[in-house]
Amino acid sequence: MFKNHPKGLLVLALTNMGERFGYYTMIAILTLYMQAKFGLSSAETSTIYGVFLALVYFLPLLGGLMADKLLGYGRTILLGTAVMFGGYLLLAMPTDADTAGKVMMFGALLLISLGTGFFKGNLQALVGNLYDSARYKARRDVAFSIFYMFINIGAFFAPSVANTINNAFLAREGFTYDALIAKSYVALNDRVVDRAAFRSEVFAMYPDREHNDKLVARTRKQQGVIFVEDRDAALFRLKAAGLAQLTAAGRIVDPDMRVTPGEYELLDSRDPADREATAALKAKIAAIAVTDPALYGDEGDPEKFAVNFGESYVSKALIKSYNLAFGVACIGLLISVLIFLLFRRTWKEVDKTHRQQLREADREGSQRSDVVTLSPREVRERVIALLLVFFVVIFFWMSFHQNGLCMTFFARDYTASGITPLHNMIFSLPVLLSFVVAMYGIYLATMGLFGGKRKAGTGIIVALLGLAGLAAFYFVDVRSAGEAVVKITPQIFQQFNPLFIVLLTPLSVALFTWLAARNREPSAPRKIGYGMLIAAVGFIILLVASVGLPAPSTLDGISGMLVSPDWLISTYFVLTLAELFLSPMGLAFVSKVAPPQYKGLMQGGWLAATAIGNLLVGVMGVFWDKLPLWLFWGVLVVCCLLSAAFLFSVMKRLERVTK
Repeated sequence: MFKNHPKGLLVLALTNMGERFGYYTMIAILTLYMQAKFGLSSAETSTIYGVFLALVYFLPLLGGLMADKLLGYGRTILLGTAVMFGGYLLLAMPTDADTAGKVMMFGALLLISLGTGFFKGNLQALVGNLYDSARYKARRDVAFSIFYMFINIGAFFAPSVANTINNAFLAREGFTYDALIAKSYVALNDRVVDRAAFRSEVFAMYPDREHNDKLVARTRKQQGVIFVEDRDAALFRLKAAGLAQLTAAGRIVDPDMRVTPGEYELLDSRDPADREATAALKAKIAAIAVTDPALYGDEGDPEKFAVNFGESYVSKALIKSYNLAFGVACIGLLISVLIFLLFRRTWKEVDKTHRQQLREADREGSQRSDVVTLSPREVRERVIALLLVFFVVIFFWMSFHQNGLCMTFFARDYTASGITPLHNMIFSLPVLLSFVVAMYGIYLATMGLFGGKRKAGTGIIVALLGLAGLAAFYFVDVRSAGEAVVKITPQIFQQFNPLFIVLLTPLSVALFTWLAARNREPSAPRKIGYGMLIAAVGFIILLVASVGLPAPSTLDGISGMLVSPDWLISTYFVLTLAELFLSPMGLAFVSKVAPPQYKGLMQGGWLAATAIGNLLVGVMGVFWDKLPLWLFWGVLVVCCLLSAAFLFSVMKRLERVTK
């Protein structure tokens, strides 16, 4: 894979992989953590998430300037690693859900974004410098595809690690994951009001508006209140969940107090045939009085069981599991910086900014003409071309990075979380790793890897090992599980994007290499335009899946209509195709076109465009509770199509600069 590339590519790719592993472990659970711990609304969470992502991708402008003008690339990267480590460490520390806890969280997010700003763009600039020589220049696009794939290897493992930590920590307390528990418990912290009195209060505040339930619901969320009957429903849900969890853990001895997992699932049934059984079950749960303190009960107030269970589940198990998962990011960074420093000799020679190259030429008495320089007109043309591309990718990242926000909300609130063991194979890390091994064996046997030679014998052996892993998992885990129901968590869906990157990158490299050999390879700007069109198709899939589903503003928990997880997986697959056309090609385009004296700054500019897109992620997230579900995805479809149309309208100018 790396035979025809400089040794520094592997070192820098591994450095980035370790850092991205930690980052994506954190990002997989960040929104869930904020809502579970601080009870933030979807709009508040969206705003914080969008601003954080904007800073993560905007601050590389500052990092690029610092490297170009002051520290150079290597030292700025090391500074960024140290700052990021401090941020992850703060997130990993347990705190109370009070003002001090929020301050620590915001401080941690600021440190992470600042450290990423020093790290990310400058590492990419170093990769570009490796390919400035005539020997490697032709392999720049392939190099950035490999570099991008390693980013996603780290990102692929991150959600599974976060998921494993969450489940293991909950299991230690005798619990399993249930998204409704955190939502119900958080609701209890809101101000309790009488519905009729609150309705009168709202109408008094807005006398000229139409008196409808939507107005009441919107004002209720703005003022942080919960109706008496809603509080009763939240308490009942917590009681039912607690009894089901304790029954599954074998902690309830009295058979009259047990609620099996199957009965608990029955509470959410919308099937008319289950109506009588559901009503009887609700009456049974309501009549149960839990007085045993060992079961979170209270002899003086049996109904306090619900509150005690919610407190134990959310504060003592779920949130602590999130803290531990944040700590994994610290480990990822330590591995990253060790690789970067131990193999410094592989990138040391290209750790030179344009200013440093000029100084070195003067010091050695060589000609400055040996250092690439551009006329002011050439610099201007290149910068304008880059700015046009930056403008377009804003809207791609605004749409794509909904994966950590509204697509996670969709996974939690609208996607079935109980699946069969056979269906769970596509979520299992051992299965996915076995599948990747099998596919890479096939690639190696049929077409080689990243321009390398085909090795039929080795490829067949590797493919058979992967298939053996799939068969072993099926017979050991799936066949033995029978008809059991497996629960999946919302964050696990985020593993599919990096998985598909790892699977599809060899195919995309092979495709573009084949086209290049026939002088038919599209230019980098044209590939970006195709990527925007493919992204629109991805969100059309979610739009179709959302037709007929209730709007988020009408939900007080999980939707009564749940769709198959395959809808989200299909969306991730198509969005990954779009990303392969856009992101690695964009990185290579910036590396190739950026004026030498502004390499760090222009890499920062690419990330700043991503930052603006990520800020708009939060802006779009504010509309999650305001638009019908299908219309929310429709807005993203339109944004992708308009962006593609704009890019193709200026394509000739962009391709002229590229050539």
